[in-house]
Amino acid sequence: MNRIEKLKNDVYSFEELDTLEKNATKLSDKETLDLIEKSRASKSAKGEKPRASETARARRDRKRRSE
Repeated sequence: MNRIEKLKNDVYSFEELDTLEKNATKLSDKETLDLIEKSRASKSAKGEKPRASETARARRDRKRRSE
């Protein structure tokens, strides 16, 4: 399955969509950017949420509290 088909079928995670978006922006690939936008909307409509990114400082603080 190629990248376009995977985007149409919502195969990619939010994190993977972020990476694809960065690459498509650099290449000015409007087709891919449109599909990424639709995929995000579809995932949100299904109730999926992007994973909250945790900073290195937050991880370190959490580890210190657990010790």
